[in-house]
Amino acid sequence: MRIQLLAALAAPLLAQDLFLSTRVDMEPVTDKVPEGWIRAGRTPRGDMIELHFAVKQQNVQQLEKVLLAVSSPSSPDYGKHLSNHQVHELIKPAPAHIAAVEEWLGAAGVTSERATPNGDIIVAKVTVEQAEALLSAKYVRLEHGSGAVTDRTPDGYSLPQEVADALDFVSPTKHFPGISQPILQSPGGNASNVNNVPKTLRQAYNVGDAVGKASKNKQAVTAFLKQYYSEDALKSYWSQYCDGITCGKGSPKLVGDATTGTPGVESMLDIEAITGVAGNVDSEFWGFGGASPDNPGNEPFMKWLTQVSSTGDEDIPRLFSTSYGEDESSWSYAAAARLNTEFMKAGARGISLLYASGDSGANCKSGKFTPNMPASSPYVTAVGGTQPAAGYPAPGSESAIGLSSGGFSNYWPMPDWQKTAVEGYLKQSGIPAPEKYAVNTTGRGFPDIAAQATDFCVTPFGCGVAGTSCASPTVAGIIGLLNDVRLQNGKPSLGFLNPMLYENAGALNDITTGSSNGCGLFSKGWPAKSGWDAVTGLGTPDYAKLAKVVAALP
Repeated sequence: MRIQLLAALAAPLLAQDLFLSTRVDMEPVTDKVPEGWIRAGRTPRGDMIELHFAVKQQNVQQLEKVLLAVSSPSSPDYGKHLSNHQVHELIKPAPAHIAAVEEWLGAAGVTSERATPNGDIIVAKVTVEQAEALLSAKYVRLEHGSGAVTDRTPDGYSLPQEVADALDFVSPTKHFPGISQPILQSPGGNASNVNNVPKTLRQAYNVGDAVGKASKNKQAVTAFLKQYYSEDALKSYWSQYCDGITCGKGSPKLVGDATTGTPGVESMLDIEAITGVAGNVDSEFWGFGGASPDNPGNEPFMKWLTQVSSTGDEDIPRLFSTSYGEDESSWSYAAAARLNTEFMKAGARGISLLYASGDSGANCKSGKFTPNMPASSPYVTAVGGTQPAAGYPAPGSESAIGLSSGGFSNYWPMPDWQKTAVEGYLKQSGIPAPEKYAVNTTGRGFPDIAAQATDFCVTPFGCGVAGTSCASPTVAGIIGLLNDVRLQNGKPSLGFLNPMLYENAGALNDITTGSSNGCGLFSKGWPAKSGWDAVTGLGTPDYAKLAKVVAALP
């Protein structure tokens, strides 16, 4: 009894110490309010917000070693993925760090919950007034030219020293959600006057009559910021463009807090493209809104990653395609490093993560080529874009498209699995001078692979849709079919793709013409070249060749 009494007395004293201790500014960034956003006054203090506390993990370097071992065909451990339980056991936070966060919140009268199996993400739903007190911050309502609205702390936030030591970052705070939409063009303006629909794409990527046969195969697309799914639109798309072929496998499963509503171009493009390429494969639509009348404001990207971590191995899709990205520098280094760990967690489980590389070409900002995130992460597969060339849709009849983003990370060093390919590119003639455009050529190069990124038909919006948002779900459909080949033969899913792709570049169509856009209306960025390049990566997929490769792997 005496011990319990002492403990009860000690708890509030500890909490008081946490509140009175020195506070630490978190996540320093240069731009307070990114281009396109404007301040629209203070966030109402009674509004609800869902805070995600990213608790520091342990053994992250060991996780990376495991990821590369199970993902590299040359490794004896290829395909020996970890279970979700094993991943979370490996990197579980120090108990003292979890306790520091939970006790601090509890002392403030805030109820929290561990949102992942090991507590590396802790969630608390609070009022804005409570959040401002906890974070010593001011939440501001911000409006984007696209109509998007969000609440953030552009002037920063701070935490007590003991809590700061336990966390990588808190969201939603300084990071602004990326706002991008597929480009709407006049249809039929390409070299072969062909629209990209399921039959076209299957021919271009040598899919033939392949469809899914493995009962446990699942693939998914993600959607953020009120990009909603429409069952009627998807069925109408299949009815119009899938005559004589199988598209999808019944209605997609819906996961997340914002899935259905008025259909969005981005969201319908993603689900229509992936199901159009990969017939008879179970598909899922994971949607997260960031805010809605029924949900407190949150960081939708973090909410998705939390959902992935908390979904068991039997239920998780084996691949995700995401058409989302922004400047790498829009994430603080600490937050971006934590995202890398979340990506590694997925890859170690055998989950493939594909990201559109972006639609801004070399992404010239103030005369500098600027990398995009998450495409620049070394632990995802970045998908660039192509356009039809003469003879399309015959396999390989493609050239680079100007909008396709690519380049080199300013945060992450070049991984070993791509060094030979990328260094070969940098030695070729006609490459932009790195010093002129402030390019870090020792950084991770992206994209890794590419696919068609123009003249897509999207129901109910019509044809002429362009962007690497078209390319990522297209490649994802191919990967879904390749996973099916593996699963049919009792083998594990492909998981983190990049080491396998770079070791088998001959199974892709090398794109050697065209370039990305550079600085100025008629300026060129990164040119397509033989081998890897910073606009189309290793090239576009050839399903038949890749199917032989993955069938032969252990």
